[in-house]
Amino acid sequence: MRLHIAISALAALTPTALAGDVFAHYMAQTLNGDHAAQDVQAALALGIDAFVLNVGMPNADWCVSTVEQLFAAASGTNFKILFSLDLYAEPDPYAFTTMINKYFSHPNYYTAGPSSAPMLSTFQPGSWGSDKWGAFLGSLSSKPYFVPDFDQAEGYYTNPEAFWYYWKDTLDGSFSWEQAWPAQSDTQTNMTSEVDERVLSATRAQGKVYMMGLSSLQYKHYNQDHWFRAGDVVLPERMAQILALSTKPDYVQIQTWNDAGESHYIGPVWSEGLLEETLKYANQEEHPHGGWQPLVASFITAFKNGADASGMRPPEGSNVVGAMWHHEFLLDSESCAGDSLGAPRGYGAAQDRVNWAVVLGEGVSGYSVQVWSGGELIAKDALNAGLNYKSVAGVKVGEQVVQVVDASGSVIIEGGKSTKGVGQGLPSSGICNLNFQVAQLA
Repeated sequence: MRLHIAISALAALTPTALAGDVFAHYMAQTLNGDHAAQDVQAALALGIDAFVLNVGMPNADWCVSTVEQLFAAASGTNFKILFSLDLYAEPDPYAFTTMINKYFSHPNYYTAGPSSAPMLSTFQPGSWGSDKWGAFLGSLSSKPYFVPDFDQAEGYYTNPEAFWYYWKDTLDGSFSWEQAWPAQSDTQTNMTSEVDERVLSATRAQGKVYMMGLSSLQYKHYNQDHWFRAGDVVLPERMAQILALSTKPDYVQIQTWNDAGESHYIGPVWSEGLLEETLKYANQEEHPHGGWQPLVASFITAFKNGADASGMRPPEGSNVVGAMWHHEFLLDSESCAGDSLGAPRGYGAAQDRVNWAVVLGEGVSGYSVQVWSGGELIAKDALNAGLNYKSVAGVKVGEQVVQVVDASGSVIIEGGKSTKGVGQGLPSSGICNLNFQVAQLA
């Protein structure tokens, strides 16, 4: 794959209004108070405005406690929380009424719209039509600003104009969960924002708001379900596409902060809330993803300032930040033979690559990225100001290291020496694990 130095001439020629807030999807799970506080403070430090709290068991004791812990952690800060009703886990919206009514008036509940109403979202649309949703929303203690994920509803992607004709009196906006990744496939596919742009256009035509998703990959190995949606440079590629849009979305939702089950997390994954099977392929000790956070912080600042990807800058105090990521074994045809579930769906899209993304400050020159695989230099590319990223082929067994060097060859930042590197054959977990090894360049 060619080197991407993200410069958007089209976006630079098109004046745009400054964009809105950035959220992170947060899966409700068993959580202690210290970890709740750490998550809130870490998200605040990145510039995230709110957690979109995914709740699927609103009346379970552990869930009630988790919601309490998160709101307590946010109290006294500018950080907000809003609910996403997980209608896949609990299909009856009325089951959420007690929780919703308790927190809608909380000072840390996120509000939006001309009336500063509490925002409410969903994961999946459920089975209700417009009338039933209208009745439910009207039954709550306050009528919410309703921006759900209804992208599985009839016509959402295929005929968004017809979708909005039907839903315009019920929804205040829409969120497209599925567009944060390429479609599942056995061939490598680049990201595109074309579908988002069409839905965004139809949404704005109704005077409604639009929320875009930003993510990394999907990998799941649970029960009898085993699947993969390609990552590689999906995260920086999606950042560049969002920032290049002539009509910006009103909100961006990072998918996710802590969903270890699907491997797309940028925050810590706390073991007290995870199943043993999940911990085999997604855990904080062997598969931390915090290395992506400096990139996310740079993106958030650019998004809020209306910049394109060439205008992304490192967080204050840094000239350059970056991350690298890769799979932990070579993906030959026999690699997954020992997994009880076999190779995941979408395995054909996985690649033996070392991926990197670097944000370089303005006025810094002569910097390059070097990629080492198994002790051999396999790539070297010059950097420009803003977001740069690449997916590098030629991976070999052994340690994977990415370095940013100056014109003299001195290492400025590097990463990879703390990851597992790349092995041959199935990992010791016995799982054909396509979760990424992620390292910050530091």
